[in-house]
Amino acid sequence: MQSNAPVVGFVINTLGHGGAQKQLALIAAALPPRAIPRVYVLSSTVEPHGRALGAHGVPVTTIARRSSVDVTRLFPLERALATDGVDVVHGFLDAANVYAFLAGRRLGKPTVLSLRNEKLTMTGIRGIVLRWMLRRTDAVTVNSDAGRAFLVDRLGVSADRVHVVSNIAPIPRVETARPPESPPVVGCVGRLVDQKRFDAVLRAFPLVQGHVPGARLEIVGDGPNLESLRALSRKMGIEDAVVFVGAVDDASSRIAHMTCLVLPSAFEGLPNAALEAMGFGVPVVASPVGDVGSIVIDGVTGVVVHDTAPAPLAAGILRALSDTALRARAREESPRLLRERFSAEAALAVLVPLYERLSKRTGAAAFEATTPVLGE
Repeated sequence: MQSNAPVVGFVINTLGHGGAQKQLALIAAALPPRAIPRVYVLSSTVEPHGRALGAHGVPVTTIARRSSVDVTRLFPLERALATDGVDVVHGFLDAANVYAFLAGRRLGKPTVLSLRNEKLTMTGIRGIVLRWMLRRTDAVTVNSDAGRAFLVDRLGVSADRVHVVSNIAPIPRVETARPPESPPVVGCVGRLVDQKRFDAVLRAFPLVQGHVPGARLEIVGDGPNLESLRALSRKMGIEDAVVFVGAVDDASSRIAHMTCLVLPSAFEGLPNAALEAMGFGVPVVASPVGDVGSIVIDGVTGVVVHDTAPAPLAAGILRALSDTALRARAREESPRLLRERFSAEAALAVLVPLYERLSKRTGAAAFEATTPVLGE
C-alpha cells in the first residue's frame, strides 16, 4: 500500500443483495493501492458481498443493531472509524448516510454521502434530516446525471459538491454464437418493491404468451411485494409460466440465459440489472427513467417503452423477442458501450482525486450544533 494513500471508511446498512451493495464491493475492491478501503456495516448482514471484500483483503466491521431504529450504533461506529485511522467517511444508502454524516462530523472527518436514485426514498422526519445533511456534507456521489440534477435543482446542493460516479459494470465473456433460449425467457431482476413495477410485466405477459405461447417469465429478487406478485400471476392465469427465483448471490448466471430483460421502473438512477444484461448482449426493455435512457438506446441496445400499460409493454417485449436485427446489434453494441463508460477506471478517475483532496483537510465545518429545521 502507498503510505500516503487515504483511508476511506465506507458505511452501509447491509452487504446483502442489492445494487448499492454490489457497487460498494466493486469500488472497494478496485481502490487499492490508490486508497485504503474499510467497510462498516450497520447490521449483521454481510453476505454475499462480505466474501468478495474479504477475498480482496478489505476489512469488514459489523455494528449490529438491537432494534429497527438503534441510534446507539453511532458510538461504536465512531470508535471503529477513529481506531482504524479513517481519513474520509463515505456513506452508502439513505440510513447509512445519516450515520456517516454524524460520525464524520463528530470526528472532524470529511464526509461523502451517496444518492443511488433520482429521488429520495426516505420520507418523514428521516427524509427531512437527510435533505439537511445532503446540503451540508463535503461531497455527494451519484450514479446518474438525473440524480445530480435532483440534488442541485430540487434540493439546492451546491453543484461543486456533487460528483457523478458511474456504476462499474464488469464485462463477462460472451460466446459469439450463443443461440437464443428456446422457449424464450423474459426476465425481471431487482427488489420486489413498487418502484420496479414488476406487476406491470405480469399484466402484460398474457399478451406476450398470445404471440409466443412457450415464453417463460423469470423474476429474480426478493422483497415485500413477493406474495402480491404471486397472487397477481395466479389472477392473470400465468402462474405455470412464471418462476419466482428469489434473491441470488450473483444474478449474472440467470441474466446470461434471458432472451430479454424488462425494467419498467417508476424511477431509477442507473440500475445494475440493466448493465449486467447489456454485458451479455441481452436486449433491455425499459422505461426511460433516470439515466436508463442513456444506455437503453431504442433499436440498438434494447427497446424504450414510454407507457407500461399491458398492450404497449407487451409490444416492447415482443419486439425484443422477435427482432433479430435488434438482437444482433445489442450483442455487439451493448458490451462496447459498457467498456467505454462503465469501467472501474472511470469510477476511480472521479473517486480517487476526491478522496485525496478531502483527506488533506477536516470536514467542511465543525459539527454544527444547530438542529435541522423541519420545514427546511
